[in-house]
Amino acid sequence: MHPGLRLLLLSPLAALLACGSSATLPPSSTTSTNFSGNWMALGNPDPVTHAFTSPIVDFMGALQSTNGAVTGTLRAFDDTNPLNPCIPLTQDLAVTGSVTTATSLSGTVNDLSLTVPISGGVATITASLPQNLNTFISGTWQISGGACAMPVTPMIISQFAPATGTYTGTFNVLVSGTLTPVPGTATAITAVLTQSTTPNADGQFPLTGTITATGACTASLSFTNGIVFGDGILSQPLTGPSNLQGNFIGGMNPTATSITGLFESFSACNSQLYNGTLTRQ
Repeated sequence: MHPGLRLLLLSPLAALLACGSSATLPPSSTTSTNFSGNWMALGNPDPVTHAFTSPIVDFMGALQSTNGAVTGTLRAFDDTNPLNPCIPLTQDLAVTGSVTTATSLSGTVNDLSLTVPISGGVATITASLPQNLNTFISGTWQISGGACAMPVTPMIISQFAPATGTYTGTFNVLVSGTLTPVPGTATAITAVLTQSTTPNADGQFPLTGTITATGACTASLSFTNGIVFGDGILSQPLTGPSNLQGNFIGGMNPTATSITGLFESFSACNSQLYNGTLTRQ
């Protein structure tokens, strides 16, 4: 399921602007922003081929900070060989690191440094974050040694706001292999979602909700064991019992105001996949 989330990422890249002549004050060891929450670091795609980084496409999960010390649990996605990845998407990765605040006349920047043991190697993730964490910011990662080794790689990183609220939009079945909607399949979707702000032991955030479809497709889906990690929203966990009613998978923007996703009812609408964008009301 997860490779489809990458196709749903339409989020803008926010650039960090700094004034070179600004005087810098001594950094502190704590942050002035709410650092703890749901995070994703995504390797920048090639500007010509649009292919994502290899082998690791992204890191996703929960990070917490206490007095500048960072801990958390992430998962990594290897897009090169889904049948034999350098790291399984279901494997938890323990994170340690630090975030310190440097204040200058041009503003406050939080310098982030994370260390993530991964498949016999060590990933180092670094970025300078502004006070607004719900936006993609440039940074780099490097994986030294092990099966997932990578050189210094440009990436973008963001904290994601909770996916809580009422979302509405119009979904359609898409013509195979295109983004063109099939005529006569317009369906109004209402999703009422509640995301926990406390992660589980796997660095994922529990999600409950109901999804109602009316129009060309009339169906409903209720779930209590959904998860959110990074930009991903799933109505059922990656492993475990499936929901017999249907399935929803989506990718949200960092402010959680927009979700692009796929909805499928197993008992109605010929089990067709409906695609569209939901907006929080």
